[in-house]
Amino acid sequence: MKRSLEQIASIESEILKRVRAHPGVSRIALARKLRIAPSTIGSYTSRLVAEGFLLDSERGQFEVGRPPTALRLNPEGGQFIGVDFEARNIMAMAVDFSDRPLRQAHKTIQRSDSAAAIIKKIEKAITDVLPEDHARLLAIGVGVPGLVDPVNGVAVHYKYINNWKNIPLAAPLARRFGVPVYLENCVRSMALAELWFGQGRGVTDWLCFGIRSGIGVGIVAGGQLQHGATFRAGEVGRWSCPLSSRTATHFFDSVASDRLELQDIASARAIVAALERGRKAGEKSLLSAKEGSVDFSDVVQAALQRDKLTVQIVQVAAEALGWAVAKLALALDPSLVILAGPLTSLGDILLDPLRARAEQILRAAAGSVPNIVSSSMGEYSGALGAAALAVHEWKPAR
Repeated sequence: MKRSLEQIASIESEILKRVRAHPGVSRIALARKLRIAPSTIGSYTSRLVAEGFLLDSERGQFEVGRPPTALRLNPEGGQFIGVDFEARNIMAMAVDFSDRPLRQAHKTIQRSDSAAAIIKKIEKAITDVLPEDHARLLAIGVGVPGLVDPVNGVAVHYKYINNWKNIPLAAPLARRFGVPVYLENCVRSMALAELWFGQGRGVTDWLCFGIRSGIGVGIVAGGQLQHGATFRAGEVGRWSCPLSSRTATHFFDSVASDRLELQDIASARAIVAALERGRKAGEKSLLSAKEGSVDFSDVVQAALQRDKLTVQIVQVAAEALGWAVAKLALALDPSLVILAGPLTSLGDILLDPLRARAEQILRAAAGSVPNIVSSSMGEYSGALGAAALAVHEWKPAR
């Protein structure tokens, strides 16, 4: 049967994925896994070796017959770039063909930046991590905040960037850099990093809570990242959430309410805003004498020094997150929940009340309590996940 060039590219892409997942796999093992004739697999892998994408080497010495060869990725086969951004920061990272990080860049988004200005900053971040030989760049992945249409390459909407609505993103970047560009929601990009490199490896059913300017959840079921029918899976930030402390109501909203959106209680942005309200109301705090506005690094330092006001606000945020974890756990029954984003810097000050609240709700409902942990992948995890997205979506040109 003669295959089309598109079919050949898809098969070769699948070969690369298998080698990526199982370094040292043989051609015979690939043929069995993909149910393709060994001679055909041999033809495809030989071409991938000749083009510099794969390396092969003999595995041991055999007295009889030809020894099998072990296939591995060639780190020099090309490079991929991942970009991850939210309301205030753009992170970019370049990786080699074996997913090893090479270079990274950071840009700051100003509140006054237009959509066009943000796209220019994304382009600049990509430019900063380009390989010296631009021809070695194979593809770009972008983790986009809020709602995203990955099929059409459009950023649909994000509440915390001015006029960020129905922004064509993939096509302009592809024209600018001359390679395929793939979009994904930024929290799902963080989940991809955990799935392929972090604590989600080998776990079939788990959640990644991405907590930054907003809050979203990457849902992995059966080992696969879930998108939903309209790419809205995991959009929990706008859930109406109860406040665990009525005395803290005035910290979180100027209009008294015992229910707010989850991201208006427990995001990094909401915690900073609550602390500012407390300072302005005359609440005692280590930050009372600070000149200018508070940022999240101030929150972390004050919390670690057990500042009463800061710890109180973090506890309310943590209990709101625990409530959300419990509700999702009752619906999806994950074995693991990974928290990602700047709040992980708070350590047990966040985790202890979060776990306690989740366990309280789940045990009362006879639910299973998942293991709740903080990500250890750092602030570039979303960029690494976006780069890995590009790695896995890219196909050799045929």
